[in-house]
Amino acid sequence: MQPLPLLVTHPDEVQSVKHLAADLRLTQEGRQLALDLYFRRLPPLPTRTSLPYLFGVSNSLIGAMQKWPIRYYRLYSIAKSSGGERTIEAPRIFLKLVQTWINAHICSQFSTPDYVMGFKKRRSIFTNAEVHARNRNLMVVDIEEFFPSTRHEAVVKAFASFRFPPDVCRQLANLCCIQKRLPQGAPTSPALSNVVFAPVDEILNNQAAEWKCRYTRYADDLAFSGGRRFTSEDISRVKEVLSSFGYRANDKKTRIVGPGGRKLVAGLVVNSRPLPPRTRRRLWRAIFHRASKHPKEFADRIAYLSGVAAFVNQYSNRLANEYRSIVESIRQEGRPS
Repeated sequence: MQPLPLLVTHPDEVQSVKHLAADLRLTQEGRQLALDLYFRRLPPLPTRTSLPYLFGVSNSLIGAMQKWPIRYYRLYSIAKSSGGERTIEAPRIFLKLVQTWINAHICSQFSTPDYVMGFKKRRSIFTNAEVHARNRNLMVVDIEEFFPSTRHEAVVKAFASFRFPPDVCRQLANLCCIQKRLPQGAPTSPALSNVVFAPVDEILNNQAAEWKCRYTRYADDLAFSGGRRFTSEDISRVKEVLSSFGYRANDKKTRIVGPGGRKLVAGLVVNSRPLPPRTRRRLWRAIFHRASKHPKEFADRIAYLSGVAAFVNQYSNRLANEYRSIVESIRQEGRPS
């Protein structure tokens, strides 16, 4: 049995879908569903045995990844910028391959409104912050444990929106969840969290319209800004909405800032144009100044310096070019003569 290409993309490959139907001994209804999914630019997954077929692996392997998912993850901790540690649940090689495929060929089809800024092409913390730049008042609410709070049943419903059969929706959700929730570290978690959170986004955006202000969400960071003077009752209203969907706010990162206060949205100051905090910009300037004077000290930090230069390029092309020149001089210094 020859596996299908991982995504059928050309009209002349309709025959491949028909071969799948024949090899899986699908009913007429199953064959029609496979073709319907294909013509909607989705993988033809009319039954639970379709996914193993597409990958050319046994049903038992896919079944094991669903039944004992913890075996297919590598867990480790990283330090949070705010203190403490975050547990990362990174899928092992084959599960990551399956999740990457699901993300590319199914999750990428999810559409999200303009006020959702995280995990989207042509969106960044800068496009998110620009919405709130120069507004007089700001309210920021951070969601605690965003991915882990996104439950398995909600993920099943997300896949059901594409009209996959119920058992296939559950299979896909099982492959994308661990302990009945989204993992912090899977390639599918960002897109799935966006679609599961969509009803919450809609309610909060409507609330913002009622308050005559702007709303955006970047991952777990909710921001409201405008002429309204926000109050603790407004925060309570947002918490009430979150709670009704199984989410909770992180009080340590939830705040209200009025005129004249330092307004921070997803790590960027938005009092004028979006910029990193001044302390961070000064630190980078000092690091690059030293790197320009003592390039050998930074020979093993080129990746870090290049990353900073790429980030700076999002708000200052001139400064980014200056930093890139320093990085290149360090590279030249390290090359044998």
